[in-house]
Amino acid sequence: MCTAKCHIVPPHILEELAKRGSLSCKRTLNDTGRIRERRQNALNYLLSRAQEAGEGKRFVYDCKTQYEQRVALVRQEGEDPVADEAANKAYDTSGFVRDYFRNTFGLNSIDDNGLDIISNIHYGVAYNNAYWDGDEMTYGDGDGREFTNFAGAIDVVAHELAHGVTQFLANLEYQSQPGALNEHFSDVFGTVVKQKYLGQDVSEADWLIGDSVVTEAFPGVAIRSMKAPGTANDFDTQPDHMDNYYNGTADNQGVHINSGIPNKAFYLSCMEIGIDDCALIWFETLRALWRTANFNDMLETLVNTAQSLADESRVAENAVEAVTASFAQVGLTRTVV
Repeated sequence: MCTAKCHIVPPHILEELAKRGSLSCKRTLNDTGRIRERRQNALNYLLSRAQEAGEGKRFVYDCKTQYEQRVALVRQEGEDPVADEAANKAYDTSGFVRDYFRNTFGLNSIDDNGLDIISNIHYGVAYNNAYWDGDEMTYGDGDGREFTNFAGAIDVVAHELAHGVTQFLANLEYQSQPGALNEHFSDVFGTVVKQKYLGQDVSEADWLIGDSVVTEAFPGVAIRSMKAPGTANDFDTQPDHMDNYYNGTADNQGVHINSGIPNKAFYLSCMEIGIDDCALIWFETLRALWRTANFNDMLETLVNTAQSLADESRVAENAVEAVTASFAQVGLTRTVV
């Protein structure tokens, strides 16, 4: 579970921008600890409350630049568009993500139990981030210097809501390799949904995460690249091979950093068997993973899942070979006993 730390912009990027004089990035970093403490109480409530089936309705709240959620309800399920374009964007993009998971995998909203999708817009002053906190979404407007509004970026919305899917299906703990897998699955479905939303195929997609929320002044083209980890911006330290695995303690032991390794393997797999087959394999793998699963656990589960789906003629016959070869290219191979 993310315990309110599942932000689309990693802390090390905000820190580097803060060092270059960005006061808004400093404020965003300072707010992170306060969010974590406040939202832990909400997460504890989520774990203890009775399970009640819902309808996965959308609710959009305007925070009115306050550092509080659910300040003013501005749009809810079935209502017409409003004057605030950020509210409409949050409504539309969250609906697209919800419908993708429902229509593709039969998932009943984020928790597979009809959880309402709460979006908070205009959070804080020049807030340079978006996050899933365990039960709802929050979007900053950006400072206009490095970042723009986060609510309208389909890959950002999909990435963050996918943290919710991971929370309820596998609950991967948010540190070290399980945490990197948590980020990986969000990037996977962030890019899958983005390509569906834009009507792209794998050959024309840019495979970037967060390219539409960075400005021309931002020192790079995006927050991350799945095709070429480590190249998205000046601060992008993602490795694309286990030889360069990050063993430090920063970023919860590299959750945003080491996710570049399975991200590259996903890209390579998609180029071999297509994004729809890969999305199905990865989703069913997520269902089968557990809180402390590591990279090797994921690979073993992916291969077994791909084999089962291929036997059922639901994915390409060469799915196992494609997945195995793609992970071998990033330095991850199966241990055969």
